[in-house]
Amino acid sequence: MEYLKKRIVVTAEFDSRDESYSWILNWLSDHPYSQTATQFSVSTTIARGAQKINGEGGDGAISATYFLPAPGLHFFWYKNRLIWMYRERVRPAGSTVASAGAAVENITISTLGRSRHVIQSLITEAQRKFIDRDQARTVIFQADQYGAWRRTKSRPKRPLDTIVMEPKLKTHIVEDAKEFFASESWYSERGLPFRRGLLLYGTPGTGKTSFIHALAGELGLNIYVVNLSSKNLTDDTLSELVSDTPSRCLLLIEDVDAAFVQRESKDAATGITFSGLLNSVDGVSAQEGRMLCMTTNHLERLDEALIRPGRVDIRARFGKATQSQAKELFIKFFPQAKSATVNTTSIGASVQPSTPESMKVNATSQPPLVVTADTDISVIENSSTSRAHESVNRTARQTEALASQFAKAIPDQTFSIAQLQGFLMGYKKTPELAVQHVEEFVRRAGSAEVSGTTKIGYDDEDDKARDAAADKDEKQYYLEDSEEQERERKEFREEKEREKRASIKLE
Repeated sequence: MEYLKKRIVVTAEFDSRDESYSWILNWLSDHPYSQTATQFSVSTTIARGAQKINGEGGDGAISATYFLPAPGLHFFWYKNRLIWMYRERVRPAGSTVASAGAAVENITISTLGRSRHVIQSLITEAQRKFIDRDQARTVIFQADQYGAWRRTKSRPKRPLDTIVMEPKLKTHIVEDAKEFFASESWYSERGLPFRRGLLLYGTPGTGKTSFIHALAGELGLNIYVVNLSSKNLTDDTLSELVSDTPSRCLLLIEDVDAAFVQRESKDAATGITFSGLLNSVDGVSAQEGRMLCMTTNHLERLDEALIRPGRVDIRARFGKATQSQAKELFIKFFPQAKSATVNTTSIGASVQPSTPESMKVNATSQPPLVVTADTDISVIENSSTSRAHESVNRTARQTEALASQFAKAIPDQTFSIAQLQGFLMGYKKTPELAVQHVEEFVRRAGSAEVSGTTKIGYDDEDDKARDAAADKDEKQYYLEDSEEQERERKEFREEKEREKRASIKLE
């Protein structure tokens, strides 16, 4: 019988410890049979090792749910051929209930005939379907304590135009990376290692890591992150991890200066040596075809051997925001809308925190800002109740005018992009208020009084009252949101929640 089965039946086997198991589960979850099977299992993940993938777990407000054929024998049709599938759940030999981890599963798919074409076509279709899940996303892998790459999350690809940085620098790095991945034969003909090194340095909050995520999305590559401060990481483990990276990927080492300063380990318990790091990224066994990306806030602390030409081919400095970058960031935060409704009385009221009298805002001291038809920005008096709601059509030119006034108030090379972004986050739907309070932000940002995300709305008299009441050594100020601000924040959260639920349904 075994001989006859081998002659007239084609069978493919899938093991849950292999990635191909995820392909077939993903394919089965979308097959019509899984929607009608009376014996089915419910799962929140279809990736091997219970690793979350696109649309699973933290990617949405509600965990993904998959209905799959239960363990046992099942029959269904594929391309007019009868297919039978047997799903078996096996506990590893010698394991106990207390010590065993996830049970090992096997799936066998069979059909009559001697040709493997139908089964191979099914497998190819399942593989392509699984890969297509991540076509519009960047997958991030991280080294685990056992020296293996573990898929941690996937996120939508970030467009490069959302990164605010020097345009020439952005273009140069992207074009260099594209040229590198298209030049494998050129490197081979000249006997050069097919590797490229990129070092991003600068003050914190200037967008170094964000740019790497956007670069990976632009190139269609995944990111493999190595944490050098891990206590379980040794030279041998690191070398094996780097060797196991795919031939086309971004290998990211963040804050490399925190692990090594002038060839000395910062922590004696760290299992990686400086020479081990050098051999891993540029040794004989180092993987080719990948781009090494390192970030640091202190370039001067790095040993020259680590950043010499050949290991680091491009050094890119990320500085603090210029006025042109501040303007670009403002326009990205508040793109022109066909119809934007501005409450001209609530603009003055929204900057009045519901705090004690000493922290209230004199609304008349800073009249609200509106945009006129000729794109000029003017100050108007408080409107009457009949003009409580005024509809303003904010065009591209008017947004440009607001952005120009915002940028004019921001001094060059003083604030990081993260600081400006934190300030604008407080005015998600009211760019006029952001422009109105930017000078106050510039005057106070960087101190303990304003974190950058708090909406600013107080005058000098309030400052004096708070300074007199606060302890000189430990100043802390808290601004509570008004009813208008709370309502705006609630609407924003509800809108994002609806978008999440809609994206889950589409997936």
